[in-house]
Amino acid sequence: MINNILESSPKEIDLTNEQHSQLIIESVESLLESNLTIKEIDDLENDLIQKNDNALIFPLLSLKIARSKILASDISEPLLISVVFAVYKEHNRIKKSTEHPHGEDFLLKKVSQLEWLFKDQPNVQWELIVVDDGCPEGSGRIAQAIIDENKLHDKVKVLYLSEAIENKLPPVKGLMSTNGSQKGGSIVYGMWDAVQKNNQENQVVAYTDADLSTHLGQLMLLVDPILKDRKLAAIGSRREPNSVVIKAGSRNDRGKLFIYLWKRLIPNLGNIIDTQCGFKAFRSDIVPVIIEEMIEKKFAFDIELLLKTQQYKEGSIVKVPIAWIDSEAASTTTDIQPYLPMLKAIVKMNKAYFPDDAESNEFVSFIESLDGEAFNHLLEHIPTNITSREPDEFTSYDGVRVNDLK
Repeated sequence: MINNILESSPKEIDLTNEQHSQLIIESVESLLESNLTIKEIDDLENDLIQKNDNALIFPLLSLKIARSKILASDISEPLLISVVFAVYKEHNRIKKSTEHPHGEDFLLKKVSQLEWLFKDQPNVQWELIVVDDGCPEGSGRIAQAIIDENKLHDKVKVLYLSEAIENKLPPVKGLMSTNGSQKGGSIVYGMWDAVQKNNQENQVVAYTDADLSTHLGQLMLLVDPILKDRKLAAIGSRREPNSVVIKAGSRNDRGKLFIYLWKRLIPNLGNIIDTQCGFKAFRSDIVPVIIEEMIEKKFAFDIELLLKTQQYKEGSIVKVPIAWIDSEAASTTTDIQPYLPMLKAIVKMNKAYFPDDAESNEFVSFIESLDGEAFNHLLEHIPTNITSREPDEFTSYDGVRVNDLK
């Protein structure tokens, strides 16, 4: 069975290819028809991962989704799953590939993925919440038109961050305009909205990226530990031994520097490394606690959500290895280099949440002193003691000090 999948699988996955999307589901259903246990799926996955072959992305993604589908069948109590994502300049990627070279048709594909995952699961209700982050190209209006055309009003809705700011809603406190948000403000608004109307104890609020990098068929990999292990949060990670990642470009060293530096500033996240993966889920009752009075409304918001969750209850976050396929072609973050603004935001978190640490932390004043030119120079001269190590070493390794970075 797995051999048949290996033989018939394409060596790469094209996010815009409808045939690939369908073939993934067919492969997963073939696995499920074999009545594999989760342990057998895990054993198959381990064997394939040991081969360290990017051409195996297709069967590995299929195994992740198959595991998730089995976990969905275990849900025996009523459950509402709310999935939030923000849109900004997604006016091309939201189109079909026949309409634009970068088109992924991501809204309808997300709906299709969730419909398939929870088909024949009467205990599960789900909703998609799309939040327009102040898109000048009208991504929210385009999404609404797709919802109208496909009669998806019972499953999908669009919110506008600008309206939340205008109405002075609690989750956008401190935002004067949508210019103050880069994804974070919209995700927090969507999470807030998700828990307003539902007095339902069994609710999970998740967020993802607009693109298709993370197949939502994997959603139960996050939901399951929240339900069964009573975790407050489950975060998709691209940096675990069983993570499956296809990434374009050469941003790895910059990412290592970013991780090394934020690890010097946020002391309570332990072995969490991949804070920026856009695939996280939270138990609904923790959402009002962690989104209240947030400092960060831009790209570093993930770190603040996690540190606040950890402060509320230590050990309440679980890392989940996922399959993730880079969708860099139409990315809105590739060309804006957000690392320095993110680090400066994390310095503010350090001062607010760990004031005793901030007084003696040499990295606080160093990062505060950096301007764009100095940071670009640093990016060109990252110490080899950082680039030669793996990010999971940076929790304990602190051998590079400020003097080494100047």
